[in-house]
Amino acid sequence: MKTIHIVLLAALAIFVAALAINFSESASIYTDFGTARTSGREVHIVGEWVNREGAGYDPSSDLFTFDLKDTLQQVQRVHYFDPKPINFEQAEKVVIIGAYDKKQDVFVADKIIMKCPSKYEATSITENSKQ
Repeated sequence: MKTIHIVLLAALAIFVAALAINFSESASIYTDFGTARTSGREVHIVGEWVNREGAGYDPSSDLFTFDLKDTLQQVQRVHYFDPKPINFEQAEKVVIIGAYDKKQDVFVADKIIMKCPSKYEATSITENSKQ
């Protein structure tokens, strides 16, 4: 094997290793509030909106706050620096993406994804074709 081929293979191996390390550090994981609190990383948390009366939006700071119960039944206050998403009340489940803020003891969500049940209801194709 020529020296140039060995150098190119070594450079390719280094590039792939650096890419894999970078990807593993930036990948977000699905977890619960307890793990989010200790990890300090960006995570995805699936949960349901609780204590609806305690939720609120402050237009002066553009802050929407609400309580979310994760899959382990832990309830945590969430800050979202945007208005309340459309159809938030109808969402059966919510996925929040963000990180835990230890200073304020809240989870700060960068993004909210709603899981609405109407999107996943089964419909009969035969009923629609008979019309």
